Amino acid sequence: MKIANLGLDIQPGKQKYSCGAFEMLVKKYNPKKVVPYTVEFIGADFEKADAIIFDIARRLDLVVIDLEKIEKRLGRCEDAGEKSVLTKAQCILEKETLLCDAPFSDGENNTLKTQQLVTYKPCLGKESVSDMNDLVREINEKAQVLLFYTAGEKEVHAWDIKKGDTILTAAGKIHTDLARGFIKGEVVNAVSFEKVFNMAEARAKGLVKAVDRDYPMQDGDIIEIKFNV
Repeated sequence: MKIANLGLDIQPGKQKYSCGAFEMLVKKYNPKKVVPYTVEFIGADFEKADAIIFDIARRLDLVVIDLEKIEKRLGRCEDAGEKSVLTKAQCILEKETLLCDAPFSDGENNTLKTQQLVTYKPCLGKESVSDMNDLVREINEKAQVLLFYTAGEKEVHAWDIKKGDTILTAAGKIHTDLARGFIKGEVVNAVSFEKVFNMAEARAKGLVKAVDRDYPMQDGDIIEIKFNV
């Protein structure tokens, strides 16, 4: 995930995220390779960002950017439906509410996704930043990003996925062949896996469940994909 920054003392660059589930898996497997979850801070490049953090004193700066974009678009827009959505967004911003914190219908969201509005992206305001790990956790929560894992002696790997996405989507993130030839998934959550020695014990205790492609991923899921291509 790429995170833009407005006004906070954060150096641009990649930042590894340390979480209990990942550390637990590394300790259990002692793998040859570890791939932690990583985010990238990209300064004030809002267009390339997946999410934004900002000094709460600079909140209006973000609001003004979007108000100016909407005003220009309304001046050119001829579609009545689009005008209605943009006008609603304009009213919300004029109340100094960020668009990511406002309710919209599915149809309205479809329109807003095309507008490249800054505050429609997940935005997190902070007075200061003392712990980068806590910051990443907070912005993930704001962006509804979940972490899941693949684990074994060769590699322990942390992956990100959006809340509500299925295990089929997760399989595709790991490798397109896993999604294309998906047969079933096996899932155990890190909370349960922490209490056993290994995957064999987890299976013996009934902690591992077989799921189909529609299974909604949960934060901390450890997955194995059965596939055939």
